[in-house]
Amino acid sequence: MKGQTYVIEETDPWMRIIDLETQPENEKARFEQAKKIIRLIASNDNEPNIFVSAERGILVRKASAATGMDKSTISRYLKRYWKRGKTLYSLISDYDKCGAAGKDRKIQKKLGRKRIYTSQYEELVITDDIKRLFRISLEKFYYSAKRPTLRRAYEQMIAEYFASERKVEGGSVPIVEIGKAIPTLGQFRYWFNKWRMKDIKKEVSTREGPRKYHQQYKPVLGTTQQDVDAPALVYQIDATILDITIVSTFQRSKILGRPTFYLTICGYSHMITGYHLTLDPPSWEGAMMSLICACESKVDLCKRFGIEIREEEWPSVGLPQYLLADRGELISGKALSMIEHLNIGVMNTPPFFPMWKPLVERYFGIIQHHATPSLPGAVYKDAKDRGVRDNRITASLTLDEINKIILKFILHYNNQHYLSDYIRTTHQIEENVSPIPIKLWNYGIKHKSGKLRQVSPDILRFNMLPSEKATVYANGIKWRGMLYSCETALKEKYFIRARMNGSFKCDVSFDPRNVSQIYLRLGRNEYDVCYLLESQARYKDQTLDDIIYLLEAEQQDQVTAADKELGSRISLAAEIDAIVKEAVAKTKAESKPESKAKKLRDIRENRRQEKDRNREQESIVLEGVRRANPPSTSEEENEGESSSTINHLTLLKKIQQEGFNGNR
Repeated sequence: MKGQTYVIEETDPWMRIIDLETQPENEKARFEQAKKIIRLIASNDNEPNIFVSAERGILVRKASAATGMDKSTISRYLKRYWKRGKTLYSLISDYDKCGAAGKDRKIQKKLGRKRIYTSQYEELVITDDIKRLFRISLEKFYYSAKRPTLRRAYEQMIAEYFASERKVEGGSVPIVEIGKAIPTLGQFRYWFNKWRMKDIKKEVSTREGPRKYHQQYKPVLGTTQQDVDAPALVYQIDATILDITIVSTFQRSKILGRPTFYLTICGYSHMITGYHLTLDPPSWEGAMMSLICACESKVDLCKRFGIEIREEEWPSVGLPQYLLADRGELISGKALSMIEHLNIGVMNTPPFFPMWKPLVERYFGIIQHHATPSLPGAVYKDAKDRGVRDNRITASLTLDEINKIILKFILHYNNQHYLSDYIRTTHQIEENVSPIPIKLWNYGIKHKSGKLRQVSPDILRFNMLPSEKATVYANGIKWRGMLYSCETALKEKYFIRARMNGSFKCDVSFDPRNVSQIYLRLGRNEYDVCYLLESQARYKDQTLDDIIYLLEAEQQDQVTAADKELGSRISLAAEIDAIVKEAVAKTKAESKPESKAKKLRDIRENRRQEKDRNREQESIVLEGVRRANPPSTSEEENEGESSSTINHLTLLKKIQQEGFNGNR
């Protein structure tokens, strides 16, 4: 046509890259049908006749008769094929371009299929105002910690916004009038589902709590590898209760319950560097033992359980730079000694963020699912369901036997387990380092961190112990109500200094599992052992928890006794006052008008007379005592002489006493 310019496109604007595997089945069937029509009438053999209207009509009618398709549908496929550059992919529908992404349509009538069954309520068009009521109702009735159902929220919305109040006896009830237009549950659910994925965090957090969201729904976009580039840079540590019931080593008929399992893992190589199994609940002591295991040689540990290994089979010996925990044992003040004296940093994840230390969480699952299910006494998730057999009665393994099984599993995992999801670096690929924990560890020691920091076992254990302040008094080093002494304190005259200058503080470390001795800190790696004094023997070989319980119980007894004593003292004071009052009254009644000098002058004589009267009342006479033989006549005579002598002595004593009193 005149005035028009033809432009040759460098790229085909109708070229489409489509993955047929992702297309719905009905779309695939429609595409195959369209291809069949095009190949039937739009082949090169029918050109150029097909471009003539009369000839094209004949071909369309023949194709319609052959396939049973409507002529208009065939004509639409044909025109679409020609308009879009004669490419077969142009026959695929353009449903991906339908609607406005992210925008709601403005509607004037109810959409969707018509009702099959009649209702006593009219249909309602969902306008912006109705959507606003939907949102308000969801906020008010659905997003709640009580977890109401969506139907319940819908019913409350109808009662709140679409019902009228009807007065009844004792109050009013909401009534929806017949013929009133109200939204259906399906409409309410449609908009709920449309909005919920835009704010799934809100739904989970309000109905199930933020903990559930962080544990199961929060996006995890990073890995632990991106922050750890060498072995022993970061150790992850955590504890769990094993799903296995154990029995006593000394009497296998006694069931002990489930042990606590501590695990320490290298964040770089994924090697299990240490563990600890204990009957105590999660505590600092369990974490301490797992850390000591992670830092020391494992040869002796394995030998203790009858397993012979070489050092290179479990080479993780040395101190880590950081520990990653979950605000449990390592957030307490007991970790300060380790931080200050071993120079090990402690990092704690926020609450409900297990994905920040995924290795230790994941390997708990590996051990639980691979090592324990086949064991006698294994505990399953449905253990408390009705009719499920209680597996605790089948328990047969002791703590030492579980230790041996776990050691076998750790050695297998460290030396054989292939980490399929470990992302190797370019240099690791060039060095042909397999993603197996021990090979990654050896590669990292050689090319990354070098030899790890090491200290003697005693210094390691000493600095793993928690530390506190003790007070030096003249009678001993007092810590938690107990008294200790040591060679250094005696040599440095601690107790003399305390008596002369007053008490002073000192730093001590202790093992809470046995308080028979504590350790006086003399320096970063120097200490002296303090022993309980003999007077403190009742505390020997006791745990700190037992001592705390004992002292608190005694303190409570003291407070209770003081309360009882207070009442008794009040009663005592009242009784004393009554006695005094009575005595004063009697004294006044018997008093004679005498001078003060006369009253004071007779004190000594009055005292003597009172003593004589008291002596007669207080004298001891043993009744029923018989002599072996009756006294002879001579004895009777002697007895008479003795009485006479006694009478003379009494008279002389009386005269002497009167002389003392000035009555000569």
